[in-house]
Amino acid sequence: MAQKTEKGLSEISVAIHQYYMDIINCMPNIVYWIDLDCELKGSNNNFVKLLGLKDLHDFTGTPYELLTKYAQWPTSRAETFKLDDMKAIFSGKAQYNVDESSFFTQQQKKLHYVSTRVPLLDNKKHVIGLVVILTDITDRPNKEDRNNKEVGLHVKEVMRFENKAPRVLMVEDNLIAQKVEQALLLALGCEVDMADTGEMALSLFDPGRYDIVFMDIGLQDTSGYVVAKKIREREKSTGHQVPIIALTSYQADIVKYDCRDYFMNGVITKPLSADQARQIIQYYVYHQDVAIDGLECDRDERVDVR
Repeated sequence: MAQKTEKGLSEISVAIHQYYMDIINCMPNIVYWIDLDCELKGSNNNFVKLLGLKDLHDFTGTPYELLTKYAQWPTSRAETFKLDDMKAIFSGKAQYNVDESSFFTQQQKKLHYVSTRVPLLDNKKHVIGLVVILTDITDRPNKEDRNNKEVGLHVKEVMRFENKAPRVLMVEDNLIAQKVEQALLLALGCEVDMADTGEMALSLFDPGRYDIVFMDIGLQDTSGYVVAKKIREREKSTGHQVPIIALTSYQADIVKYDCRDYFMNGVITKPLSADQARQIIQYYVYHQDVAIDGLECDRDERVDVR
């Protein structure tokens, strides 16, 4: 009897799965969904069609590998999609109708999408994956991708100032956040060392070694405040004082006074965005007079170590 019950439940599950797949395959959009490691867990027929394949039955890996290999997407564009997917997973916030920048495939075919990213939650409201929906608007009247062009220009502008890449120490114990933040900084041409504990951060740090430190306040083995204070102690009498930017899950303006007490230059509420990372590097590393979105200090004038 138990075996029949299990068989019955299995048949119901298969039927429900097929029911939802039929609905998803009726959508005119391109749809895929991934787990927390960005591994592809499924898609609709339009995603398979985009790749020029018959099915994805035997595929293991990420959608970005498929898009690069079969759809002839530039590697840089596929990596941008991966980064945006990771940011949505990390933040746990849905993003609707984002106008992506247009681009050309390796075969010089122009593509332009509007994207929607919706985190998948379990019964405890924990993020377990992500659904990505792409709407092809290539044939619609062209729009200027101003935001993306501006970001590209800013990156090039930054990189003209120095021959060497900015050296960054990222102190972060959340694995997903590590991947997102590291990808942001690598895209800006930085050399990045990751530390997932305060102990590792202090083992990596030497006065003058890094141009900037991003410090997660809520580390598992200690507090980011304590690590920042120890860094300042090491710098005494060395002539070096690295900018330390705190990252917090709380409202930045609430903890900015604590950051002052532990000699950090400012604090930003997670997640760190690409624009914020660029602005911080421009201001603290290349000494450009730019505003930093969302940076909170203990006073109107930024704490400055330049």
